Amino acid sequence: MQATNVKICTGRSCGERHSEYIIKRLEADKEFYQYQEDEVVIETCLCQGRCKEGPTVVYNNDIQIYQNPVKASELLHKKVIEARKRINTKK
Repeated sequence: MQATNVKICTGRSCGERHSEYIIKRLEADKEFYQYQEDEVVIETCLCQGRCKEGPTVVYNNDIQIYQNPVKASELLHKKVIEARKRINTKK
């Protein structure tokens, strides 16, 4: 399975908009939903050039702007479910 790579911007503007809470929420979701290590990889990154629209979260090169912990959590869960469905249809 190809992991859903999630990168949360911790640059100055996103950090000022509390991107650290997004990181905490996604890490908690990873444990709560029991995402496997090969399903979700959560990392931080520096500026994505969307400073006025932050916090920015990147899901497999899909840049999402104006994120908050709840929106980021819902989108990650949706992406994991979609990935699982793709895998199950290939079997």
